[in-house]
Amino acid sequence: MTVYTKLLVGCLLVGLSGGVAASAPPAMVIVVPVERRAVPLTQPLVGSIEPVRRTSVAAEEAGIVHKRHFDAGDEIDDKKVLVELKTDLLQAELDAARGLAAAAAADVVQAMAELENKRRELKRLKDLFEQRLAPDKEYFDAVSAEKAAEAAVSSRQGIRVQRDAEVARLELLIAKAQIRSPVAGWVARRHVEEGMWVGRGEPVADVVQMHPLFVRVNVPEGVVAKVNRGDPATVVFDALGGREVVGVVEQIWPEADTASRTVPLRILIENPDGKIRPGFFARVTLRARGEEELVVPTDAVITRDNRSHVVAVREGVAAIVPVERVRADALSVAVRGALKPGEMVVIRGNESLFPGAPLIPVPAGGPPGGGPPGGRPPTASDNANAPPATAPTRQ
Repeated sequence: MTVYTKLLVGCLLVGLSGGVAASAPPAMVIVVPVERRAVPLTQPLVGSIEPVRRTSVAAEEAGIVHKRHFDAGDEIDDKKVLVELKTDLLQAELDAARGLAAAAAADVVQAMAELENKRRELKRLKDLFEQRLAPDKEYFDAVSAEKAAEAAVSSRQGIRVQRDAEVARLELLIAKAQIRSPVAGWVARRHVEEGMWVGRGEPVADVVQMHPLFVRVNVPEGVVAKVNRGDPATVVFDALGGREVVGVVEQIWPEADTASRTVPLRILIENPDGKIRPGFFARVTLRARGEEELVVPTDAVITRDNRSHVVAVREGVAAIVPVERVRADALSVAVRGALKPGEMVVIRGNESLFPGAPLIPVPAGGPPGGGPPGGRPPTASDNANAPPATAPTRQ
């Protein structure tokens, strides 16, 4: 075939296609707008609620429970006194120690007064000794007396420190007899009753912090590389009638579970009203932080021979727009291509459309101005060239 023949055949084909496009009746299609929004990284994953802090409050010192100021299920404040141990014996020891400390303080004052006298006497004898008016023995005895007085002051000051330390120790023991909660939260379990003996280190109560909380979820290994700390996550609670809470990824485990090929992570959520409780079942959807994509319904994307495209409505005719699928969920697909947010794409009747085909776009859910009144589909009576509406067949 000569070059001239090839050109002639090409012109004929172009003319024929143009004639078909011009003579073909408009096709009724269902359309939706292109959206720009964040796309979930995952389908809803199963998660469970865990407390950020759960502590077993223990006794620092042994003793008998004198008073109990809490019960299981109580909401408690930070530093609340939960248990008071008996301190009558400690109080008696403290009174005696304070008496000894006061005596030691008085001994220090007396020793310092004696030291001052010795220093004055030494000064007087030193002046006489330098003038050859005092014997050597008397002067050197005064020097020794001053040193002895200084030693007596140091010794009595040491005793006073010991007495004061004993007072402080007993005061601390009495303070530790009041067992306090280190966190605000709810009492999950009570371990003691009044009159019980509690050993050092034995628990008196389990306290759970209720605000904020963690949601623990296992993420597939193929997704975890796209997740970063601070990314948003939507958490839905069936127990609260589908209540939805938005949290952020707080912790990501450094290694995957070899059995499930998933990586655990924790999402931090707020719980100011305390309605969400540890152990609740949760549905978690992870989202990329600040990352928005062009999103179209799944039915808008046609894939053939590993190539995908959508049909956009531009100036009343079909435009084939190649796209790249980024990620998808059950209802929508994030795509990359020459599309704009708000542009209409076909979701029904798009399988057999060709470029330039005239279209009658009907917005999904009813045509606000794109079709006849009453929300019914357009028919041949509404447009002389439009065929009756038929359900398109997907390939």
